[in-house]
Amino acid sequence: MPHRSIRMRFWPCAAALLAAAITAWTVSATPEEDRTYLRNKISFRYLAQPNQTASVPVVLDNIGIWRGTETGAFWSNANIPGLKSVVRALLQEPGRGGDASLQYVASQIIKVLNKPVIIMLLDDTGPPMTGAAYGQWDACTDHHGHAWPCAFNFATHDDQLANCARELHQAVPARHDAWAGQMALGQAVFNGDTDWATSTFIHELVHTQDRSDGRAHMFWMSSRPYHYGADGTHYGVEAVPNLAATYQEGIANTLRLVVHGPRRQRMFDWFANNDIVYVEKALHPEGTGVGDTIPCDTPVIPPSDDVWLYNQLQRAGVHEIAPSGDPPAGPDYAYYRIRDLPPRFIVHNEYILALTFSEYARHMGLPRFMAALQANDATLFRVSTSPIAQLYNSLCLAGLNGRPLSSVTGVNEAGPKPYLIPLAYADYFTGYTSRSKTDYASIFENMLRPEWVDLYWDGYKDEVRAAAPIDRTHRPNFGDLTTIAITLGVNQSEPDAP
Repeated sequence: MPHRSIRMRFWPCAAALLAAAITAWTVSATPEEDRTYLRNKISFRYLAQPNQTASVPVVLDNIGIWRGTETGAFWSNANIPGLKSVVRALLQEPGRGGDASLQYVASQIIKVLNKPVIIMLLDDTGPPMTGAAYGQWDACTDHHGHAWPCAFNFATHDDQLANCARELHQAVPARHDAWAGQMALGQAVFNGDTDWATSTFIHELVHTQDRSDGRAHMFWMSSRPYHYGADGTHYGVEAVPNLAATYQEGIANTLRLVVHGPRRQRMFDWFANNDIVYVEKALHPEGTGVGDTIPCDTPVIPPSDDVWLYNQLQRAGVHEIAPSGDPPAGPDYAYYRIRDLPPRFIVHNEYILALTFSEYARHMGLPRFMAALQANDATLFRVSTSPIAQLYNSLCLAGLNGRPLSSVTGVNEAGPKPYLIPLAYADYFTGYTSRSKTDYASIFENMLRPEWVDLYWDGYKDEVRAAAPIDRTHRPNFGDLTTIAITLGVNQSEPDAP
């Protein structure tokens, strides 16, 4: 008889909804409004000695900081300049350490759920953090005794705890429905590249808003979760088995690329140069079941075939390469050229999604993307479906500006077609490797409305590919995305603030 283990969080019709979200979304708040919004929506909680797990965190005085006052133990601690810089950037006015651009992006993210967020600020510069400290403050380890930034959404976290409690006939813990989520930040991560650390903060902030179903029930094998694969971790240049995990990391990295220009360039170059992508080899043979120990927070079904992603690539005849020197992720991984992957597999990489969506946000405006993300989140909450297909559908519907999909099917519009930009960018960032409509539909797990697939594939894909080709003589470049937009009649980007 299978027995259940307590498994806590280990990092883990839309048209009307989308129209309402776009109408309600604040498109052009002023920098002062963004700063005030963050003052009211972030609760900073400081711990000088995180190993003292009985300590009560110090709640920072947001109003005082917002007014320019920096007093108390947090501000007098000389060991945490990075944490102080983040707080200043979010709450202070420009000229006093405030960053209007960061405030704008952070406020856009938090407006997805429009609920406050808890941010634990940990001075991890002293003795290595203990396992008890990581557990007490919901922090993640960098495997060197420090707090690696991580975050979770309270609604999905509380659902997991409640499901386990019911399954084990225990009292259901209190929920945190007044809050969006929680993040833990340590100083150590800011001792390196501060721009990278800031973009990691933005990445994690997205996780606090994300209520999408993680499809955990499809990725439990041999008594363990297979969310990211056998090793339980993921690389930015990895194709992971679970597309729900790809989506969750992809939307978080979308906002990372919005705020971190050098990372945007590096990841685009990775795609343009047809660089290496990692695929982990499954530890168990195909057909392995769920095992004797199953999770308490969700019923499980036989593991998805995508657990054996490597086996599928072998059967598809995709050319595996042997990196020179030691394999970058070790011998348990296989290595491929990213644009050698068939379209159905390339979207298992989070940065393919992040490039697609960040370039959409860059050309169509961040508020439009965030409104679609907000609508998508409501669609995906407690619903197991394709999050990728749903987001593309939401973005396409956003481009209709309230019109029904039927208004653009069976016709050849002469004017701007912003509703096709997400579909064209999906084609572009899969390297135009779709050779048939079936290939193209597989990008969206065959779950995108067929009207969208037909509209792009039959009506516009040839024009898009001719305008911005990718071949031996045409290396991808950022200008291609603008060319595609112009080809679809969109001649002006929507302005962002500030």
